Amino acid sequence: MNNEVAAIVALTLAVALGVALDRSAKKRKKAFWEHFGSFEGFRAQVDGTKIQQIRSDHGDVAAIKAVRQSHTYVPLVLAKRYVDELPTPEAITHRP
Repeated sequence: MNNEVAAIVALTLAVALGVALDRSAKKRKKAFWEHFGSFEGFRAQVDGTKIQQIRSDHGDVAAIKAVRQSHTYVPLVLAKRYVDELPTPEAITHRP
């Protein structure tokens, strides 16, 4: 009987958490599009040089975190996309 109650409580909490996270993600996505208008609009507002420096010094995760800290409306997926699309130092130095 106690196991059944614990299972029901755990399931209820998991569903509630899932709903809350989904609402949070939708709010963040809506705020992003209202604030920036597009991914290109967002890209234009990010200090790319600063993020490239963080990326080269501390890695991709730190760069993604820096993007999200300075632009709170940015979903994780778009912050990662931004960092992934940054040119690498090798690509910058080998430009024709």
